[in-house]
Amino acid sequence: MRSKDVLVRIPKLERYFRLCMQKSFGAAQVRIKYLFTMSAEERFHHMNMLFPEFVQRVPQYMLASYLDFSPELMSKIRAGKV
Repeated sequence: MRSKDVLVRIPKLERYFRLCMQKSFGAAQVRIKYLFTMSAEERFHHMNMLFPEFVQRVPQYMLASYLDFSPELMSKIRAGKV
């Protein structure tokens, strides 16, 4: 049985995956908008304001990668040197 057949036979499953895809797409669009309209420092402060616990728990190099800058720049931003 192909996955398309399963989604046709079980509409609730199709709806679930469609909603997941829509939320994912929306989140990606917002991230791209932030990458083009905010500086690195603004992106970090925005993320820290929205998700302070997350910023404290995630390794610095991963957060820097997600925000599209180097871990070295992240250190400077956190130290207030930027």
